Amino acid sequence: MFLEPAILSIIVAKLRGGHLRNLENVYIKGWHLFIIVALIQGFLSIGKKMGIALADKIFKEYLIYVVIFMFFFMLIPIIFNIRKNYMKLFLIGLALNFIVMVGNSGKMPVFPDGITGIKNRIDIEVQLPHRESDIKHEAADRNTKFIYLADIILIPKPYPLPKILSIGDIFLMLGAFQFFQEEMIIRREGHFQGI
Repeated sequence: MFLEPAILSIIVAKLRGGHLRNLENVYIKGWHLFIIVALIQGFLSIGKKMGIALADKIFKEYLIYVVIFMFFFMLIPIIFNIRKNYMKLFLIGLALNFIVMVGNSGKMPVFPDGITGIKNRIDIEVQLPHRESDIKHEAADRNTKFIYLADIILIPKPYPLPKILSIGDIFLMLGAFQFFQEEMIIRREGHFQGI
């Protein structure tokens, strides 16, 4: 999800006179909490795929609590660094995805047909590709809550990396784009770094 905005942003930042070496000076307070969240999600994904009992039990019985826990762990560094514009975008995206996931038992509903799936309002469980290690997504149906915050934005082929996004994902991608714009071009103490 972040690959395209990151590559595009780096290109734009370079055209604007930015420098990749400025990224060496980036400091985000509480960044290690993002690592903890990634490790938890990685454990659950791999554990579910490998059939580890603990991961399977957490996934089946406590996923909603894990989602809430991970949200607050990600929220802490965002609040610590809220003066950065990209953190504001991350906050909006995180909050929108959190709302729809908590409303749907910790899962992100997916409409494989994009917004037409909402209009049809049919159960489309059979259309969602099976992903053994995916702990976050489920096929949407007529009981899905907060429908318009779910994965309903379809970017189909011929786009080389087709995907289905939520509104929250769009804000997260904008945040990723803004990150490179700010940190590669950012003016520190009255002068540009990396010149």
